[in-house]
Amino acid sequence: MNNEIVLWPTKQPAQADRLRVGPKAASLCMLRGLHLPVPPCFFVTTRAFREHLEANGLGSRIASLADGAQPALEEIRQLILRSPLADSPREQIATAYERLGASTVAVRSSATAEDLPGHSFAGQYETVLSVTSLQDCEEAIKRCWASLWTERAYEYRRHNAIDHQQVEMAVIVQQQIEPEAAGVAFTADPVTGSRSRIVIEACRGLGEALVSGQVQPDRFVLRKKTLELIRRNFVAEEPSLSLKSVQQLARSVRHIEKRLRCPQDIEWAVRDGTLWFLQARPITALPEPKPWEDRQVWTNLNLGEVAPDVMTPMTYSVIMPMFGPLFGDILRLFGADPRRSPLMGLVAGRLYFNINFGLAVARPFISPPKAAALNSAFGGEQVRGFERGEFDICEEDLPDVGFSWPRYILSWPGIMGRLITHRTSRMDRFVAHLRAYNDAVARLPSQTGTTEELVRKATHIFSGVTNDFTLLYFWSGAVAMGVLWKACRDWLGGNGEGLGYRLLTAQGGMADVEAAFDLWRLAALAHEDKETEATLSGDDWGTIWPSLAATDHGRRFLAAWDRFMATHGQHSHNELELFSPRWSETPDYILALVRGYLRSIDQTNPVEKQRQLAEQRERLAEQCRRKLTNPIKRWLFDWSLRQTGNLTRVRENSKNEAVRLMAGYRRLFLELGERLRQQGILADREDVFFLEAAEIEPVVQGRADFDIKQRIAERRAEYEWNMALTPPPVVVGRYDPQKHVAFKIDASVKVLQGLAVSPGVTTGRARVITQPSDGQHVEPGEILVAPVTNPAWTPYFLPAAGVVMDMGGILSHGAIIAREYGIPAVVNVGPASQLIRTGQLLRVDADRGTVTIVGET
Repeated sequence: MNNEIVLWPTKQPAQADRLRVGPKAASLCMLRGLHLPVPPCFFVTTRAFREHLEANGLGSRIASLADGAQPALEEIRQLILRSPLADSPREQIATAYERLGASTVAVRSSATAEDLPGHSFAGQYETVLSVTSLQDCEEAIKRCWASLWTERAYEYRRHNAIDHQQVEMAVIVQQQIEPEAAGVAFTADPVTGSRSRIVIEACRGLGEALVSGQVQPDRFVLRKKTLELIRRNFVAEEPSLSLKSVQQLARSVRHIEKRLRCPQDIEWAVRDGTLWFLQARPITALPEPKPWEDRQVWTNLNLGEVAPDVMTPMTYSVIMPMFGPLFGDILRLFGADPRRSPLMGLVAGRLYFNINFGLAVARPFISPPKAAALNSAFGGEQVRGFERGEFDICEEDLPDVGFSWPRYILSWPGIMGRLITHRTSRMDRFVAHLRAYNDAVARLPSQTGTTEELVRKATHIFSGVTNDFTLLYFWSGAVAMGVLWKACRDWLGGNGEGLGYRLLTAQGGMADVEAAFDLWRLAALAHEDKETEATLSGDDWGTIWPSLAATDHGRRFLAAWDRFMATHGQHSHNELELFSPRWSETPDYILALVRGYLRSIDQTNPVEKQRQLAEQRERLAEQCRRKLTNPIKRWLFDWSLRQTGNLTRVRENSKNEAVRLMAGYRRLFLELGERLRQQGILADREDVFFLEAAEIEPVVQGRADFDIKQRIAERRAEYEWNMALTPPPVVVGRYDPQKHVAFKIDASVKVLQGLAVSPGVTTGRARVITQPSDGQHVEPGEILVAPVTNPAWTPYFLPAAGVVMDMGGILSHGAIIAREYGIPAVVNVGPASQLIRTGQLLRVDADRGTVTIVGET
């Protein structure tokens, strides 16, 4: 490589040669050194550029004109283009061109200041394609030299304090590949700065149109470590690049980055199955990774059902100590330390899961872990965003959860012991313990004298419940559910979940299921006596109660009413929120539900229907047993059916007791709030919910080191502000309501896809209810459409012919209740409650998981 006008690429160019050919040309040598296909080429060095200027006396003239004015820059370019090549450069270029022997070449700039650290110049210098003659090649070389003096290049150098007189231009003359597809590959995401992603953009034909922004490319995003395709966007129906070629390209560019030791922007082309590399340059303007907070992904998956609204400070401070033990055992089951990173947090005052933490827990067992794997169990339209690649969590964004294989293996005996002692079948003991604990909480306010004594006993009783909370009780039931699905699918010829769901219908023994039946029995009791029924149709509860108490049948109804409230009065539309009034405090709401049942009392008997469904379930189970002639399979079927039934039953009953617990806490805090109000410490008894649990004792004892009323006022204002916000199901980073763009709903969509959780097909009018409240009711045969449901929604299920929910999964409350009542249900339907209107005719196919808008109102 002694010739200074024309150089031919080598595998390892010397440093002096690098300076003569520019970084872009030097990178082609590096690619050849990696044994990658690079089209044949030669380099016209910076010496040729200098000789061109000197032979034509252009150096001094350029120096005198280089003031940045547009006319001056145009004159410099024309001087370079109009001046003839010096003899020596022209002869050596002609010899090299003939030796290259290419029918068509591409002529590319390779400036000495191009692709340097911190300075890109990408797209600012000239590239000339489809050159077919020596004369055209000479002109193309001069065009590359002249491109040093475009307005963009000049301004970029000026902005970055680069001396114009020190920049020189080499040129690459390269055999032009006529590709089927071409494009660019980035070994880091140029938008987010993520170093764990490879981004490939491709188009048909030459890639120059893509690089210059003239065409919309196909786009592929892959995980760099595993080369798993995690996102793809096609311009046309057929992609310009096959998946096999995408992964081959990704593997090659990953290797290039590793050898060149920095993220690369690589141009490539595919011809007859061969992948060619046209140039590589460092990504010089890669964004810095975002702070930790901005890389976390939060979701209200399942939490949108149990805690849908803004939490008051008291509620958050009470339930978070419970959630630690509740999830701690499950996390330790996977070798994770729950203290390492937050599992949950608040987004606009609402409780959200940290998806990064969940994926980090799964990482040792599923590589790479996927957020979408949570979908079938708990659901949520948000998970589809992960499936579509809308939310991307990089490997470096997963927290360290303290997992160690040696330590995990050594912990197996203890894990197995915990699983044995916390089988689902033993959950009844925990529910009984919690029920007794709730009874003690309910008695506390009436048994305690002074406020200080009430606080002391409350503090003691709070600490007594948290250690008993654990999700391990559900573990064996979840395993059994998988066995049941397999038995139904592989041994019984069913569709797995569909047959399994029918085997879980009308099991009984669930307190919140009984709430709707007891409510219907109240209506049936009122219907027995015309005077009682007429009284119920009158004014509010406070007005009609004396009239009911004046008759024998009315007193029977009141006794039944009191039993209902004692058993089910703990429910509320936001059951984990202490600030939320309970059924027992809102009798007019329950009265409205009874009136709704009375309107259709002669049309249906849900208690009788439930008995018939139970008989059908038993017959179906017996038919399944007769099909299973293998005794081991029959035993596994019976075991899995029994354990899965236990799972759904104890899940609902434990949740019912948890709701009773929160109702008891509410009564306790209201008692405290009333005493503090009487002492003049609080302006209103409900102000107590805007304190935290740890602040109660110093407030009562007069030791608070803050202005109590000011703090409450500030927190109330924040609560009201958050209540006006509607954060999306998935939030990336810190939620900013001003920057959030709401999901656009396509009003023309007529068929919605969701997750079938209770089999059957039904057609009926929609009844859209977004929040349980007075005056809301579902008529027999209507299809309930709701964003999410909890036990407070159960009365709406009883008359419904079908259920459609925005969120949910196979273990969500709405799914369990729908199966228990034998109602076809499709959940995880996204914006169903926003798209569907009350009165529209719907067809719910809960065998296929579709909801079709058949007709208008």
